[in-house]
Order: sequence, then structure tokens, then C-alpha cells
Amino acid sequence: MKQIADLYQSLNSDPAREKLGFSSEMEAANLELITSRNQQEAATSLGKWLHRFQPCLFGRVSAKLDRIHYCILNEADLLSQDEFIKRKVQQARQEWTRAAFEGRKSAFVILAVSEKLALAAPDIQLNQFAQRLCSLYLLEENISNDLVYTDEVFLEKPDSQRTTWRWLAGVNFFAAAADRRWWQDHRIPGGVGFSVNSVGHLVKSGALMQELNEVASDAAPLVSTKVDSLAKALEFAMRTIWNAADAASGKATQLLPLGDQALLPVRECPADLPGFLKEKNYCTYLGYYHTDVTLPSDYFLPDVRRSPRIHAQELDFTYLFRDHVDNPAYSTMGEGRRIRGDGPIGSPSLPGKTTKSEPIEVQISESLRLRDALGG
Repeated sequence: MKQIADLYQSLNSDPAREKLGFSSEMEAANLELITSRNQQEAATSLGKWLHRFQPCLFGRVSAKLDRIHYCILNEADLLSQDEFIKRKVQQARQEWTRAAFEGRKSAFVILAVSEKLALAAPDIQLNQFAQRLCSLYLLEENISNDLVYTDEVFLEKPDSQRTTWRWLAGVNFFAAAADRRWWQDHRIPGGVGFSVNSVGHLVKSGALMQELNEVASDAAPLVSTKVDSLAKALEFAMRTIWNAADAASGKATQLLPLGDQALLPVRECPADLPGFLKEKNYCTYLGYYHTDVTLPSDYFLPDVRRSPRIHAQELDFTYLFRDHVDNPAYSTMGEGRRIRGDGPIGSPSLPGKTTKSEPIEVQISESLRLRDALGG
């Protein structure tokens, strides 16, 4: 298997970028990140950008509240041996594991930063680079496109037994190459990266609350209820889809009209939605990419506009609130049954949302990584 350094050296410049340019906010953030003097400076710059320009409301809240733990890889890191890169990523992952367990962080972002990466073409070389970086993070020998990969995130339950909640957290790819392309919602300044987050952890750790007021769309005020349940988080998941970028081929994710509620799997919406969302479907939405897939193949094509061969698919909101035998996304996450085997999770089957929901309770001793993060 090729080393990161070799894959990095083989990256091609994006022939479309000279014509496309970068949006002004990306141009400024690229410069800040590429010229950062250290990891903390780079993390601060990235956090400011995420707070302002990340379309996901949960991600924006996490950035605003400093709930994201960052691992920044600069060019010198990327030219090092894979063993060095793996150690750096795994150390940051362990730090995030401990911080999440203590309720101080919820999300994890790995960002590889350099001018070469910021200007890289979305092609097979960038694809291979991303696969290898993801492999060093998840400790999986082979990472494939078009699969769902997840990590685990933990939170200590406030009881005398030190029981712990555990969630599966989705792993998603982002790149500067997405700016001004049809998949713009997956852009990130500075290069390429992976974002790992759990809505369930955010809700349970109390990080949402009133902070969502500052990052919500101006379309309507927020419902004045405390966001302390996944059902109440539905509004913000719907707002995230509503806020999708109007990119080169329009919105890559879209809300659907409500239609006949009697035909929906849940006939009554569990959240008191604002007026502009009341006539929208609260069970499913449309996406031209699957929002849980870690590395969609369609990202690694030169296309600026979406190819006609890419068709919209219905995606799921009910992972947030529908506890039912035929809703495996909720039961798998809610009850904790791992339906994809014992290793890190990658599957060609996509049973709707599978990365964010209610936790299960586990003992600290059950997770080697958590034990290591807590110092044994």
C-alpha cells in the first residue's frame, strides 16, 4: 500500500480551479490555515470558519462552543512516514475520546492542510490519499468508497457506577475542492479532512440549548424549547437541509413537501416546528449524495455541475425519533446492537441514517480505547 507521502506527491492540480476561483470566505480561510504557525492557530482559524460557514447547525454550534477537537496535519507531517502520521492522529483521537467522555467535546475533525491539497483536483489520486488517511485514522487496512464508516464516542453517566453512554459517530469527508462545485456543502478550507460527530452526544451533554438561536436560519425564530431530546433536535436537522448551499447544480439536499401524513411512518410530527417547516416532510428528505457515506465516489470526479447520472434518493430523519422494529437505524443505535460485525463499521447496505441516535449504556472496561484514553 502506498504511503501518504507518496500519494501526496502524486496529487494533481485542479484544472478547473483557475476558472472557478474560490469563494471569498474560502480564499481567506485557505490563506490563514496554510500560513498558520502551529496547530492551535490553525484550529482557531478553522473553528471560526466552521462557526460561520458550516451548513450543518450542529457543526456550527460545536464550533462556536469549542466542542470540536482538532487534529491538524501540515505539509511536513504529510511528508513523514505513515507511522508518524498514524501516531499523531491516534494521539488526537485518544485526547478527543477523553474530552468527549468528560462532556467537554463532541466532534472530532482531522484536517490535512497545504496549498497543494487546497488546489488538488478531485480525482483518483485525491481519492487514494483520502482513503489512506482514513485508514490511518480508523485503523482499517482498506477503506472503500460508498460505504458508511463510523467511530465511537462516549459520555460518562452521572451515577456512582461510572456507567457510560456510547454512540456511533459518522465519519464524513470534506475538501477544498468542493467549493463552487455541486457538492459544496462538503467543502472545508485548507485541504482535505474528515469530520466525526454525534447529534446524540451533543444533545445528551447539554451542548445545544439556546446556543442554536445564534446559528439558526433567519427564516423563522427557533421554537422556544430546550433541546434536550433527539425528537426536539429534529427541527435543527431539518433546518440544516433547508440551509443547504445553492451550489452549481442547485441544492444537493432538499426538504420534501409534507403530503398526506397518514402515509408517513410517524403520523404526528414529534417536534413543534416553525411555520416555514410545518408543511415539510419530517420523516424523509432528498439527497443527491447519501449523507452518511464516508467517501462518495461522485466527489472524486472533475465535474463542477452534478452529472445527470446522479439521481436523488430519499434519506431519513426518523433515526432521531422513531423507535420501531422496522427502523433499524434507531434500534441499532438506540439499543446498541451492532448489525455489521465486530470491527469498525463499513457496509455496502445503507439502511437510512445509521450514525446518530440514542446511546446505549456500557461499562468503561468494555472499551480498550476508552480505558487507554482515561489512563487505564
